[in-house]
Amino acid sequence: MRLMSLPFGRPSGNLDAGSSRNPNDDFWYSRLSSATAAGVAVTSETTLKLPVAWDCLNVLSDTAAALPFHAFERSSGAVRKRLDDHPIQVLFRDDFETRKQQLWDLAADGNWFAIPTDLERGWPTRLEWIPPSEVTVERVPNGITRYKIHDPGGSQRVLLEGEIWHIKRPPLQSRGLIGTSPISAGAEAIAAALAVQDYGARFFANDCTPPFVIEHPTHFSDKSSRENFLSALKRWWGGSKRHSPGILEYGMKLSKVGASNEEAQFLETRKELALEIARIWRMPPHKVGLMDKATFSNIEQQALEFVIDTMLPWLTMIERWYKRNLLNDRLNRNVQVEHNVGGLLRGDIKARYEAYAQARQWGWLSANDVRSLENMNPIDGGDLYLTPMNMLPAGTTQSPASAEILGSDGSVLSRLYGSHWARAEARPSFQNVINIEDYRDAA
Repeated sequence: MRLMSLPFGRPSGNLDAGSSRNPNDDFWYSRLSSATAAGVAVTSETTLKLPVAWDCLNVLSDTAAALPFHAFERSSGAVRKRLDDHPIQVLFRDDFETRKQQLWDLAADGNWFAIPTDLERGWPTRLEWIPPSEVTVERVPNGITRYKIHDPGGSQRVLLEGEIWHIKRPPLQSRGLIGTSPISAGAEAIAAALAVQDYGARFFANDCTPPFVIEHPTHFSDKSSRENFLSALKRWWGGSKRHSPGILEYGMKLSKVGASNEEAQFLETRKELALEIARIWRMPPHKVGLMDKATFSNIEQQALEFVIDTMLPWLTMIERWYKRNLLNDRLNRNVQVEHNVGGLLRGDIKARYEAYAQARQWGWLSANDVRSLENMNPIDGGDLYLTPMNMLPAGTTQSPASAEILGSDGSVLSRLYGSHWARAEARPSFQNVINIEDYRDAA
């Protein structure tokens, strides 16, 4: 029986029941790369030799893993309750390594695999991470998707969908079996950067000596003269005495071959390729140390763009997968998970405090709400929500004497008596206050 086998886009050949695989054959265990115009093989491993690519993957995965992760239940309307003891929050809340590896795999390979283990009441307490390079995804003729895991020792495990967690980065490939690898999508830019980096390394390995040829006005008189010259040349240009002076005789001269680094715009090319690679992951240049064109006047705005344009799509993809595949039963119908990006969106202290002041004055944040956002302990009486006196429903009027401040339980905390605010229990004392204007009128 021939299966449609798709190990991340590479053909698997005939997978009949009688076929065997050589555990020593790298074909089954390493990602094959397509040919590039630069002639450089591009894989996940070779890509990490580029500092900018390594930095992009680290910034993405570290940021996601460091964010607070919460489960919420929406009870009625917009009311949400945080579920600190929900199994999915317990599983991921303190597992920095798993969450970092998750986004690293998605950003590098477009796929993340994990096997849930140690089940308690239907929920795993541990995840076994599987490298994407060790997984072959297949769809058998009856439509079932199965996963063949090729362990390094040569053994093989076969799991069906539902037994393994698989998050795929869109756009999907191979009829929806696998996600798209950003590294494969940007292979040409990565290959060019690797070629330029390799050229630079070889240039410095040759003591920054550009390519050259030695021109002889005629020719060597005999073979021995030629060999003597080559032997002397090796002493001059190689080994521990490679910087010693050399002498060219018989009218020989050096001639440069190819363009110099300045003529080839070597540094400019490296910078432009670094920007190209950052674009693969929509990474703001300042996040990976590319500060040549930074103005420093809009860094805060760029930080917000990093959260909204770079991080949010990745986080939303993960959250929606959890909701669709893990929280779709009757008990978890109203449960959703969320990465808290509020800390990343905070501005400087002046901007934050101005925003808090507006929220406090307009009544949608209390003092304790503000303190909670700043990781401070609550204070007594800090749950009071203020309302501006001039904010009334359109077309209605209100007597100043009836103005009140209500507590969270609906009790009256304060009332307005004339032009004086007082706590509700203090009203009798205000009844004994005589307004001087009223006294004059009475006289």
